[in-house]
Amino acid sequence: MSNPAQYMRLLLIVLAKNEETQLEKTVRDLQTACSPEQVAGMVLLLAQNVTEGCLRTANTLCGEWLSRSLGFPIPIEVVQQSANSIPDGIITVLDSRPDASHVLLLVSDGFLESVAVSELIARAAQDRDHIYKISRALPGGAFSPQYCAAETWLYRLFCAFVRLLFGCSITDPAFGVMVVPVHLFQLVRLRHKTLLFWVEWMYALLRSETVIVEIPAIHLPRTEKEGSSTILSRLRYVTIAIQMRFAPKKSIWTGDILRSNEKTN
Repeated sequence: MSNPAQYMRLLLIVLAKNEETQLEKTVRDLQTACSPEQVAGMVLLLAQNVTEGCLRTANTLCGEWLSRSLGFPIPIEVVQQSANSIPDGIITVLDSRPDASHVLLLVSDGFLESVAVSELIARAAQDRDHIYKISRALPGGAFSPQYCAAETWLYRLFCAFVRLLFGCSITDPAFGVMVVPVHLFQLVRLRHKTLLFWVEWMYALLRSETVIVEIPAIHLPRTEKEGSSTILSRLRYVTIAIQMRFAPKKSIWTGDILRSNEKTN
């Protein structure tokens, strides 16, 4: 029997701006979690206004792969965005890597247990036509202890709203760590240039016919820098969800996806 993993070529894209120790930990965890035969490469996509410390860390990690000093099995490449737009930077990377069939996006301060990432990739390799994503809300998963009880309760209320709005069973709609076929990123008309693109993309996927399978994961506490998420940005999750649910199909997807994957409702 042929190995299903040979049909998936996964590109790992790690987004970074001001992380240093956490960027290093994320890269090392991914190098351990991923099987090299499944992975087309790892790209450290740095913000246009990346800090000197983050840039230095990224270049050091790339140099360690080039010198094989730490035995990293997966090639590392450092790319800095030419414009202040995260999705444009991602699309540029994807266009330059036609050998990749799937993509895993991860912010460098993702704080996930590596065993969950390993399971995510392994299951996606077995069924490459589905999207596999992380959920902190499923039994066996957990939100970061830095979230207070009120924040967790409000988020669960928001999740219920999204399920009702889209008629889906998704449990963690704003946490976009997932393995996705590359074309499902390239064919979405993303408007937000910041990390809000992530929820916009997630809501677009909820309007496609592609099956989304969630697996539980523990969200570990932040150990470096302050989080950039604010109450205002979280409120925008709601407005973006409403916009994406009722926007005309042609304003969300390009023609190819409209002809093949879009729901009729």
